[in-house]
Amino acid sequence: MAFIGKRRGNLQIARRSSSVVAQGRLISLFLKLFVICFSFVVISNIFLLNKKDSISIDLEAISQKSQQEAIQNTSLETSAVVNYDASNSTTGPNIAVQLATQLTQNTTTTKNDYNSNSIHNSVAISLQNKSSQQHEDQPEVDRDEDKDGSAYLTMYGEHRVKAAIASLPKWLQDYFAWHRDQRTPSNESEARYLVIACVGTDKCGGFSDRLRTLPYYLFLASRLDRVLCIYWTRPFGLDWFLQPLPSGIDWRCPADLEPLVNKEKPSRYQTYKHYTVHPFKKKLTGPQATEAAINAISESQDRFHSVTFLNQDFAKIDMSNMVTHAYSFEKTMPGLNAWMHSPLMEHIFRAMFEPIEPIAKSINATMTKLGLVENEYTSVHVRARYPTNGLMRIIGEKKNTNNHDIGHIRMNFEGRYKSYLTNIGTNAIACGVLLKPDNTIFFSSDSVNLTRHFLINPVKLGEKQREYQPLGIDSREEIRHLEHSHKKDIKLDRIEYYPLIEDVLIMGGSQCVSHGVGSFGSFGAGLAGDRCRAIHRSPSNGRPVPCPNSRGNNIIANITDKDLIFGEKESELGEGRLPPAKPQNMQELDFHSLERALETNVEKKVLVGQGNQNALSVEIADDGDQEHREGSPFLTMYGEHRAQQSLQELPKWLSDYFAWHRNQTSNSSNETKYLVIACLERDKCGGFSDRLRPLPFWLLTANKTNRVLCIYWARPFGLDWFLKPLPRSGIDWRCPKDFIDVLDPNLPSRYQPGYQHHILFAKKHKHFTAVEIAKKCIDSISQNLDRFTSVGFKAQDFAKIDKMNMIFHAYSYNATVPVVNAWMHVPLTEHIFRVMFEPIETIARSINATMTRLGLVENEYTSVHVRARYPTREMMTILGGSKETNDHDKNDKKLAFEGTYKKMQVDLALNSLECGMLLKPGNTIFFSSDSVDLTNYVMNAALSLPTQTESVDKQKLYHIVGIDSREEIKHLEHGRHVSHVEFYPLIEDLLIMGGSECVSHGIGSFGAFAAGLSGDRCRAIHRNPAGILQKCPNSRGVNKIFDITDELVMGDTMSDLGEGRLTPPEGKKISKI
Repeated sequence: MAFIGKRRGNLQIARRSSSVVAQGRLISLFLKLFVICFSFVVISNIFLLNKKDSISIDLEAISQKSQQEAIQNTSLETSAVVNYDASNSTTGPNIAVQLATQLTQNTTTTKNDYNSNSIHNSVAISLQNKSSQQHEDQPEVDRDEDKDGSAYLTMYGEHRVKAAIASLPKWLQDYFAWHRDQRTPSNESEARYLVIACVGTDKCGGFSDRLRTLPYYLFLASRLDRVLCIYWTRPFGLDWFLQPLPSGIDWRCPADLEPLVNKEKPSRYQTYKHYTVHPFKKKLTGPQATEAAINAISESQDRFHSVTFLNQDFAKIDMSNMVTHAYSFEKTMPGLNAWMHSPLMEHIFRAMFEPIEPIAKSINATMTKLGLVENEYTSVHVRARYPTNGLMRIIGEKKNTNNHDIGHIRMNFEGRYKSYLTNIGTNAIACGVLLKPDNTIFFSSDSVNLTRHFLINPVKLGEKQREYQPLGIDSREEIRHLEHSHKKDIKLDRIEYYPLIEDVLIMGGSQCVSHGVGSFGSFGAGLAGDRCRAIHRSPSNGRPVPCPNSRGNNIIANITDKDLIFGEKESELGEGRLPPAKPQNMQELDFHSLERALETNVEKKVLVGQGNQNALSVEIADDGDQEHREGSPFLTMYGEHRAQQSLQELPKWLSDYFAWHRNQTSNSSNETKYLVIACLERDKCGGFSDRLRPLPFWLLTANKTNRVLCIYWARPFGLDWFLKPLPRSGIDWRCPKDFIDVLDPNLPSRYQPGYQHHILFAKKHKHFTAVEIAKKCIDSISQNLDRFTSVGFKAQDFAKIDKMNMIFHAYSYNATVPVVNAWMHVPLTEHIFRVMFEPIETIARSINATMTRLGLVENEYTSVHVRARYPTREMMTILGGSKETNDHDKNDKKLAFEGTYKKMQVDLALNSLECGMLLKPGNTIFFSSDSVDLTNYVMNAALSLPTQTESVDKQKLYHIVGIDSREEIKHLEHGRHVSHVEFYPLIEDLLIMGGSECVSHGIGSFGAFAAGLSGDRCRAIHRNPAGILQKCPNSRGVNKIFDITDELVMGDTMSDLGEGRLTPPEGKKISKI
């Protein structure tokens, strides 16, 4: 179905008669004169009366001129027509004051002109040039300028739209493009609309209930060739809280809908046509109800046709959203139950909405205050006032329970009522802790008293009764429910709903969500992609359900022809659908297993673990415990027992620095100065290996400047999500908590205002040698007295990193040094890594299980790695261009494993395996790649490897081991909007390869990192830097050495370097590098 351009045959408009138009003009003129006169009277009263309660003025709208709406300037002939709605939530005098304030403001031209015909459901100024309309407290914002302001959010906004749309199925991407085209001035007058309405006495539900059906309504609109728009009048329009995005779609209804709406009547009694999905007393399946809706609405040629569900029956909504899923996924689709939002909402919402500026600023202020960083905290939500049987037994009867939910009845937070809610809240927090024990917990609820209780009373969990302290907002009144717009007979101001929107959008930025009954918490989980969630209450009775439980697990359903409409076939749906959905067990951890990792010998420090910036970071202090050694997280290759050995293999200056570093972090004070190795949200950091390859030189820099080295990654996760420090022999490389206080997360490192960032090989260094650049950098840092300073390369250029690591070598060896080139890691990586890092327990267990299953023993196997997706010229020739090749590398573009593409990959694999086999013919071979298709092929094919040596039998069959039951390996640089666990296979592959005797690798830094972890003692390089296959044996993996000269030691002399350097390495000597 084509969505771009005008539709033919269905764009007829039902025009109103000329008499109606004439009447409308007279009424409009009368209202204009009336309101202006009335405004003059009210404003006069303001100056005459000195009583605070004489008139209710929206202080926010009047006093904060910086947040007021900029109304586009028009010609002198343009007159403002006032759409006055006396039934809206603000009182008449208050509206008049706001209107008068608007009319006296200087008009300005907005920079971002959204669609020109939006409706605003309170006081709207409709300009004859149909310019974009906003509320008085919703100014159009220059988005480039606002990125540096407090309204910029990483979680929502224009910068998220492109990625969100790209994550949607093709039919929806096409519909969004068609929708944008229909809203252009040339097409808008002929467009027909599907109106998602909440008017009059409609039973709309709350904020989340109203939007839960959005995926289904988008599907209906796409099939009906109608432009979807959203029109709410109760209690306010949606655009009082959310706004469209320039590259998204304008979901606001055009202005000519307004005169047709009777705001006293429900949707089914409006003058325009309306359809109710799943009508009363008709038991239909999702596809049957969809066919009925499409048939009924297709008969209408009216410009506007609204649609709603009969009521917010979650089962019927689930059935309908499953129809959307059937057309959006291949083979299997996510299942839905209870109040669950579609996983598609994560991307639909970000393509359609962002919060208005006051709400965005409030979210930013809250998250900054609480130290919350997107995707690095767990949200816990309790719908405390939800009318359950348990609550009814306490409050007394159903009517009182409903009035309590509405907010008409307040309960004292004491006795049975308090006990009931705190039991629910404690279980909710426990479920959140088990999702990700290291995460900060953000707690929110529709009961302010319950929130305040947990903010001052830590929760004690598990047999050991360990304390967990959630964070939250306690300086607010009760959260308002959008469906209940009255507190008794007094209408609420729109700003009283801001906390409601703030809570759900903060939850939407979580890594994990623990929620209970009702749709609101489920909406937060949906905005976070439903990837990590726990459900802590039963939907049938509202009772707490202890965790772990299976309620939050992702379930899947096979897509069959019965799930489709009008007899369509699943096999004929074509391309552009999302990959098959997979089941996921959200909760495998219980408190018993959690407490095993937190036995009595623990040391707690408040540190910036980039996965959690406020929680206590727990370290295992007694790694020599026999029970721990025999447990599955114990690895022979990494851990405390290896740190002691590795320390002995390092040059004296580095061993001394590590000892000094431990002393500084153990006795830290405000005088301690740090050298920060950062990867911020807007930095270009490279992959996992790229980021750690300069570490040897950074250690030398920290030593020379007397600074404590610490590592801070913000994108996509902190390093301590995957690796952790060693408590006794190693160093704690995590940055202290107060680093957050000087950090602006919205800016790259080079523009940080709170500390100085030093760039190596900047433009000003163009005519300097690497040694001169290094010395200038160290001198500059030494003169800096700030507590924090950071350092980095302008780009991840391997040749420049090599030059700096050669300086590290000059200070570490006697007489001659190993030469590093291309993506090579220094041989001392083997020991530096083992002193500083070990994998977190989850990854360690997985490594242990994999090596046991495959029969791998440290130093008794050869690892072979193929970087299959690397963007080479040969790959570009196959894929057709640079963009396609880069998208393929990022895993944004999937290719069928066939034809020329398959032949190229298989040829690379066969050559890499032969190179590995020639290194040590008797070894087991562990094969890994960033292409799952290639790994699966190698695992399941009996490979015949031709050899070029007489020592190995020709055409000998080799059995290769590897891991074939996984998804594509994620690249850390391109890993946006995925769970941290999706990077575990990346770390697992690297650390298994690091335990090899030999490594065969090609281009890129990843395989070279593995060779470095195994000491670079036995390696083969099976591709040249251009990506061209290189037969083995070859000289690329031969270790080369070079004589140290004074030119390598930054102004020092060889005699100044002292004792304790390492003995000269062995290798092929070269005269220049």
